[in-house]
Amino acid sequence: MKLKSLIQNGTKLEVAEVEIELIPGIPQIHFLGLPDRLIKESFYRIKSALKNSGYKFPLTNQIIVNIKPNHLRKSSRGVELAVALGILLKTGQIESSRVDTSWVLYGELGLDGSIYEPSDLVQNLFILNDQMVLTGKGSGVPKCYRLESLNSGEIHFTSQDRVYQRPKKGLERLYSEEEAEFLFLAATSGLHVLLAGDSGAGKTTLAHSLRSFLREPEENVRLSEDQWRPLVAPHHSITPAAFLGGGGNLYEGELERSIGGMLLLDEFLEFDADVLESLRGPMEGGTLRLTRASAVREVSLQVQVVATTNLCPCGQWTPFKVQLSCRFSRTRCRRYVERLSGPLVERFGILYFVKPMVKRQITGHQILQRIQRVRRFLSQCGQQSFRDVGLLESYYRHLNTRRRNYLRRIATVYALDRLSSSAQGTSGLKGVQLNNGDYNRAESWTLRPFEELEKGMS
Repeated sequence: MKLKSLIQNGTKLEVAEVEIELIPGIPQIHFLGLPDRLIKESFYRIKSALKNSGYKFPLTNQIIVNIKPNHLRKSSRGVELAVALGILLKTGQIESSRVDTSWVLYGELGLDGSIYEPSDLVQNLFILNDQMVLTGKGSGVPKCYRLESLNSGEIHFTSQDRVYQRPKKGLERLYSEEEAEFLFLAATSGLHVLLAGDSGAGKTTLAHSLRSFLREPEENVRLSEDQWRPLVAPHHSITPAAFLGGGGNLYEGELERSIGGMLLLDEFLEFDADVLESLRGPMEGGTLRLTRASAVREVSLQVQVVATTNLCPCGQWTPFKVQLSCRFSRTRCRRYVERLSGPLVERFGILYFVKPMVKRQITGHQILQRIQRVRRFLSQCGQQSFRDVGLLESYYRHLNTRRRNYLRRIATVYALDRLSSSAQGTSGLKGVQLNNGDYNRAESWTLRPFEELEKGMS
């Protein structure tokens, strides 16, 4: 008898094969395949659930349960449902037509035979692709088969729409005009962003707020516990191994956990130099390749990196300050900010110097309305071309290709904002033309701040 279930692999679930066989001997369940204590203890829950549901536990047979792949250590909150149903199928106490062996069986058993949906299932739906799940009572999984108890006579299918919970904190705050513009551009363009400025200026708060304005998750995105795109914020003392992942079994690190969401690197320049340099490849190519002697794994990384930092050990220097009383030498300050290596800082599309003590009167809901209007307009445009009539080549030929691409993307966002706010329809629109005004506005976010930073470092 072979069934499917889910096991824990690092911080995510993966599909496993559960083999069940009965052999003469003492009536016990023997788990093979490196199970942990949680799986071993499920013997008592399974035995009690079968008895209280009116079924018979085999009294003259040992139950051998082999969980594949064999070489991985196993932990699972819901494999006991697969084992219990496998025993009932193997002993002929339920008809084989009741359970489709192509389903993934994942549920927690109560001692009375009740079945519950494990809390980690909804966060890992992205691994299932088109496979159907049989689980228990709960409301997290939108489309699945449910069995409320082992003695329940009917398996029913639930097909409600998936409900996403947009975080409210960022929407309930007030922002200055510059902060609102930053959130609009960062959320709409999806570029990696760097927030710099004085200590206490609100960099971290602004970075956390950005999550409330991200696009609704797709079906194949792993969700966080609050049913939204994940936000992973490792401490700056993290090691390269914990950040990237690896090890003998190629476990996932913090970078991989942030797929589909935001990677927030607070106190960016305090991170280990190896951690910072390891970001260059994933930020540029969108892939992470882990290589060990026994295996190679390549992961597609759809992640928006948001970094916050002071530009001086004292936390007070910015390129705009002419006079500054700093207790550190100029040499040490320059050495500190030079940790923003040229190749690394080039990966950021937007640089914003956060200013303290500014007037904040724009609500998060106003910003979200503007973002959603542009997104709707972009979806209506479809495959429309975005023409810049040679502006990039004529005015910005001194820039490298990466910086020109960033500039063009922000200019495109401004063009979409301009056209959507004027209620100009897309019918008959042969293309969206980027003009000088779009590029001038884009310069203030993706070109001039980087020039000011470079000038201040010299």
